[in-house]
Amino acid sequence: MFPSDAPPLPSAAPLTVAAAARWRVARTAWRLDGRWLALLPVAFAVLATAVEPAAARCNVQGVCRDTWGSALAGWSVLAEVVLLATRIRIRALVPPVVLALLWYLPEGLVTPLARWSAVLLHVLLTVVLLSAEAGRRRARQQLDELMAPPVPFPWTAAGGPSPVPFPWTAAGTHPPVHRDTPPALSRTLGVLLLVVAAAFPLYGFWAQARADAAAERSVRVTGTAGTTDRDDVLTVRFQPPGGGPERTAALDVWWQRRPQPGETVPLLVDGDSVRALGDDYDVSGQLSAGGLIALPGLVLLGTAAVGSARRARPAFEGSAPALAVRVRADARGDLLVQPLDGPPDGPGLWRLVERDRYRWAAAGAPDEAGPAWVPEFHKTAGEEADYPDLLRGHEDDRAEDEEDYDDCEEVFDRATPAEAAALLARAGRSVPAVLYRGPDGIDHQLLVRPGLLHGDPHWVAAVVAPAARAPRLSRRTERYRERELAVAALTAETVAAAPAAGPGTAPVAARRWEMPAPLRAAAGPVAALLVAAAVVLLDDDGWWENLVRPLWIGSMAILACAQTLSWQMVADRHGLRVATALRTRSFRWAEINAAAVHRNLLTIRLRGGREFSVASRPAVWLAGHFGDRYDPVALARTVATAAHRPDLRPDRVLPDRLGGPQHLANRLSLVGYAVFTVAHYAL
Repeated sequence: MFPSDAPPLPSAAPLTVAAAARWRVARTAWRLDGRWLALLPVAFAVLATAVEPAAARCNVQGVCRDTWGSALAGWSVLAEVVLLATRIRIRALVPPVVLALLWYLPEGLVTPLARWSAVLLHVLLTVVLLSAEAGRRRARQQLDELMAPPVPFPWTAAGGPSPVPFPWTAAGTHPPVHRDTPPALSRTLGVLLLVVAAAFPLYGFWAQARADAAAERSVRVTGTAGTTDRDDVLTVRFQPPGGGPERTAALDVWWQRRPQPGETVPLLVDGDSVRALGDDYDVSGQLSAGGLIALPGLVLLGTAAVGSARRARPAFEGSAPALAVRVRADARGDLLVQPLDGPPDGPGLWRLVERDRYRWAAAGAPDEAGPAWVPEFHKTAGEEADYPDLLRGHEDDRAEDEEDYDDCEEVFDRATPAEAAALLARAGRSVPAVLYRGPDGIDHQLLVRPGLLHGDPHWVAAVVAPAARAPRLSRRTERYRERELAVAALTAETVAAAPAAGPGTAPVAARRWEMPAPLRAAAGPVAALLVAAAVVLLDDDGWWENLVRPLWIGSMAILACAQTLSWQMVADRHGLRVATALRTRSFRWAEINAAAVHRNLLTIRLRGGREFSVASRPAVWLAGHFGDRYDPVALARTVATAAHRPDLRPDRVLPDRLGGPQHLANRLSLVGYAVFTVAHYAL
């Protein structure tokens, strides 16, 4: 299964296509068990807010407070959101407990729609979570039966000590490495949250004692109700107890019946402090806030306790159950596990995220006497031999003391089309590997594999978290660093296909590409008008709902629309000029590294690593209907050829100015929308 230069590895039980099919059947509901489930209680909270009447208890003075049942129901839903978002292990028990509270709390839920919606939602959540947990246990049992008996760890098979340090390891046994530190951060943050949570009720009780003392000193007077503003704050006029000019006070009180202008309002006056009679201090808000803050603190402390218990168990010593699998990289560099006898480009079963990594070093043994497993960044003699030549880049042209770099830009600059295509194919390959312990166990996994990702040594052993992560929902055919590699490969292919230098070779023609002028001029103003109409139709109270949120979301929507429909590009002797929604940028040809169209996205990448992209399908469709024909592939070939072939660059300058009329229209649209939103809120 492994090449002849592989380190000593045991023969593990293979994960076959049939076993993978059984595992998929057992884990049918696992994609439903994610953090997105926390959105369902949020949606229910929105529904309950819309249909539930305000549950209040009012005193004889007509001042009202939330009932403890309705307040506890609201906070229990918020706690449910936190627990589902943090994905604690006992989350399957959370929906039944919250449903019992919502159903039996006095005045927790009143309307039949809210009560039965709560039942339907929480029964659905319970079924999904219990099904996912049962599937996880069933799939783990299948893997346990498949993986038995245990096989040696790779360093045990090589006759050496484990390179993974543990608390009980004697000093000097292993080389110094960056260890997997204890969960001190989680524990510290959890304690801090508990301290903050305890401070809230303590402050509430202190403020309540002060309010009671102030009430004993207060003098009762009678005021006259005035007007009420849009935030339901009542203005009251009254005569001070000691005489003097008439004063006014603003009362933010929940009234059973709001006093009308001219009606009397009993007040308690203590110096400059004025409050309505019966508006006693309520500590329930501080108690609820403290409980909600304490909840994530307890979750963090529980996570730290589980991590400490896991670290206290022996790991990566001796032998453990293992599987022979295949792995390939997804678009973000995580590893997808596939059956050993399945197709190389087949779907992944679960996803692995590597943490601590170790490499098979040719001189890793003590006194450099032979090969051994060492931490990845541990310096050894002749460590260049542990890495593939292709990924190390062209080291002859770099300074000797320059640090290793992670970007393969220099390789792409000098790659032939065949080499660039080989890099792209290499990124999509799958390799055989040995996975110790498997997913959903109590201990960390260990993956031993050949080099696959950019910068990998020839052989890697990586620690992986115990939980099985679902593969990302993306194109199955999308490969590791696909866009970067494909753009580089297509650029190299374009440059290789360019005509040879000679006296009869014509340079690339200076060209201009752009969206139609009417579309560029109308994109920003039309978007601003539509968003302004939405602000008027969705009018709400409060500075956040009626000012900050419309300014933020509306500005982003206007910019996104203008950015998509207002671009222009010009390629001439001086380089490439690009006009977007608000500004024009110019780049010399020497600054451009690559340009290509991949998956209907035109990408132009600069040598510094920055890039900008334009979606090709909307531009092609809109240009075809409203203006000249637009060919993104021809644009990319022109830019790539001019960037890498100085002898073929355009020989004339296009004097046309970019940015008109969209820059002025888009700026006026943004300013006008901001002024309109502020005026709408103020008036």
